[in-house]
Amino acid sequence: MSVRIKTILLLLLGTIFWGMTFVFIKDAVSLISVAGFLGYRFLLAGFVLALIFMKKIRKIDFQVIKYGLLLSLPLLASFLAQTIGLQYTTASKGGFITGLSVVFVPLILSVMQKKLPTANIILAVIMATMGLALLTLSSGLQLNIGDSWVFVSAILFAIYIIMVGNISPNCDGVLLSIIQFLVVGVLCTTYAGMRGELFVPTQFKLWQAILFTALFATAFMYTVQNSYQKFISEITTSIIFSFEPLFAAITAYFYLNEELSTKTIIGGLLIFTGILFAEIKLKDVKTILKR
Repeated sequence: MSVRIKTILLLLLGTIFWGMTFVFIKDAVSLISVAGFLGYRFLLAGFVLALIFMKKIRKIDFQVIKYGLLLSLPLLASFLAQTIGLQYTTASKGGFITGLSVVFVPLILSVMQKKLPTANIILAVIMATMGLALLTLSSGLQLNIGDSWVFVSAILFAIYIIMVGNISPNCDGVLLSIIQFLVVGVLCTTYAGMRGELFVPTQFKLWQAILFTALFATAFMYTVQNSYQKFISEITTSIIFSFEPLFAAITAYFYLNEELSTKTIIGGLLIFTGILFAEIKLKDVKTILKR
C-alpha cells in the first residue's frame, strides 16, 4: 500500500470518528460546560500521547513548541466558534456551514498563491458542497448570529488545514499534536475553573464522551493529520473531512434511531465523487482509458 493511499484511509477513519462524536457530545454538553468538556478532552488526549510516545518527548525543541503553539490557536478558535454557534442555530445549518471549509481551502490557497484552482478541483469543490447541502440542509440558509459563528469556525478550520500542510513536513507529527492538545486543554480548563464550571465528572455518559472524543477523535485523528497530511494536498484533505456529516448521520441512525434518508445517501455519493475529482486529473483519466 502506497503512503498516499494509507494517508487517505487513515484520515477517512479519523473522519468517521469525528462524525461519531456528535452523539456523545450531545449528552455531554448537557452535563458540563463547553470549556470544561473541551479541557478534559484535550488534556486527556495530550497526556495519553505523551505516555505512549514518552521517548519522543526528549526530542521536543524550540521549533516544535513554536509550531505547536501556532497551530493550537486556529484549532482552539475553530472549536470554540463552532460550539458557540451551534447553541443558536440548527444542527443541519451548522453542519452545512462547517462543511464550507471544503470551499474555503482552495479559495484561501488561490489567494495565497495568486492563481485560480484547477478545473478538477473546482468540480470537486462544487460536488462536495452539493453533497454537504443534501446531507445537512433542510431549509433556506438564512444567517443568524449562530450561523455567523459557525461560518467563522469553517474559515478557521480551513486555515488550520492549510497551516498543518505547511508545518507538518518540518516537525514530528506526534510532538506537534501533544503541544497543541496540552495548550488547548490548559486554556479551556483554566477558563472553566475561573468561571467555577470545573468539576470531576462522575456520570458514565460524560466519561464515555470524554474518553471517546479524547482517544479516537482527538489523539488518533489529529496525530494522523499532523503526521500524514503532508503526503496529500490540503484540498484533498478538506474534501475527505467533508464526509463527517455523513458519518454523523449513519451513527445517529444506529445510535439514536434517526432516519437515514435517500438524500443522505445521494449526498455521500456526491462527496465521494468530489474526492475522485480532487485525486484524479483529466489527463490521468485519459491515460487509464487508453490502457
